[in-house]
Amino acid sequence: MHYYEHGRNGNFEVQMPVVLGHEFAGEIAEAGDHTDRLPIGTRVAVDPSHPCGACRYCVAGTYNLCCDMRYFGSAARMPHVDGCFRELVPVLAERCHILPEGISWREAALLEPLSVVLQAARKAGDIAGKRVLISGAGPIGQLLGLVIRHHGAAMIAVTDLRQRTLDLAGELWADDAILADSDHDLDRVSARYDGFDIVMEASGAAAALRAAYQLCNPGGVIVQVGNQLGDVALPVNLALTKELTVHGSFRFAHQFGLALDLLCRRRINVQPLITNAYPLADLPQALETALGEDSVKVVLEL
Repeated sequence: MHYYEHGRNGNFEVQMPVVLGHEFAGEIAEAGDHTDRLPIGTRVAVDPSHPCGACRYCVAGTYNLCCDMRYFGSAARMPHVDGCFRELVPVLAERCHILPEGISWREAALLEPLSVVLQAARKAGDIAGKRVLISGAGPIGQLLGLVIRHHGAAMIAVTDLRQRTLDLAGELWADDAILADSDHDLDRVSARYDGFDIVMEASGAAAALRAAYQLCNPGGVIVQVGNQLGDVALPVNLALTKELTVHGSFRFAHQFGLALDLLCRRRINVQPLITNAYPLADLPQALETALGEDSVKVVLEL
């Protein structure tokens, strides 16, 4: 959505035509030398990351930081890597995860963002019994809420500019959903709570990231999940005086299989987050809907 709306995603700027899309599942149409494991017609979800496997980050197991990563639908490298908004997509067999019966296509399409969220939750450390604030109630924020609730947080609050998404968060996982509709939202949150042990920034808004330093308790943890558009001035002295731990969380490593397991065992229910579905031929309308006030997660289907 950042590529579509702004022509860039964080520091990655579109410089040539590129097919978007990195969250997907489909049927095997041709298996090459892998017919025994992936016969034609097999239903699979696809991990969209293709790390080099040879750089020091891949060798260390942190392949999400790969020096030569190819990621579907990404402008992070030249030439850009085409994504999944097309009928046929070439995929390495090792990135295919076979879907068991009972997991729908729509659920499978959310495995990639769920993996992103599991990576961020791991960065947050021990969540059980903690007071957590999530900034942003979009798709990532909603999935964060579900995962953090699953990990046993004592209390979860969420802020967003859209009442519709806050209402959904309140129905599914949030103890308190706060409309951050003015410059006074930080004062309101501060007055209502005596700080938070963990703050997860998932909105990509500069004001929300700055507020995280204010709202996080001494000794607490901030995890930045949302991509910022450009540089942001931050009250970094608070990281010093509060001894805050600040983590970035980028894509994921070793989380896709866990995400699929959580869906299979029905520990996480992603279906309520899917607010709209369109055929692939209506992609422009789907993108515009996803930018609207009333949608959370929009899926495309052949």
